[in-house]
Amino acid sequence: MKIEIGDKITLAEEVTDELTAARWGSGSLPVYATPAMVLLVEKAAVKLLEGKLDDGMTTVGTNLNISHVSATPVGCNVTCQCHLTEINRKKLEFQVEIMDDKGRVGIGTHERYIVAADSFLDNAKQKLN
Repeated sequence: MKIEIGDKITLAEEVTDELTAARWGSGSLPVYATPAMVLLVEKAAVKLLEGKLDDGMTTVGTNLNISHVSATPVGCNVTCQCHLTEINRKKLEFQVEIMDDKGRVGIGTHERYIVAADSFLDNAKQKLN
């Protein structure tokens, strides 16, 4: 495993019609949807860990605590700054800040756990029985 506290990444996307609250069903307005912002946070954490875990290992998201503090219209860009702040055995915690061209859009934390991909899937499939 090659992850370290202090690892950082910034991921960006443009707010399009497909990423609005009206389109996602999380509201009625054509502004950046909270679920789209949450997905950007998870994508950033996954990208930060890419290539840094042992073979056969992956991470799963287990907790998000994010405040969406400002609306962003279609056509603006948003960036997610994701910073690994804690490693506690298999638990990873990230501080995240989402910005648009005018300032802060969101802020919070994201938690992921390192798991063995095969056994995690096997356990999930047990729910089918």
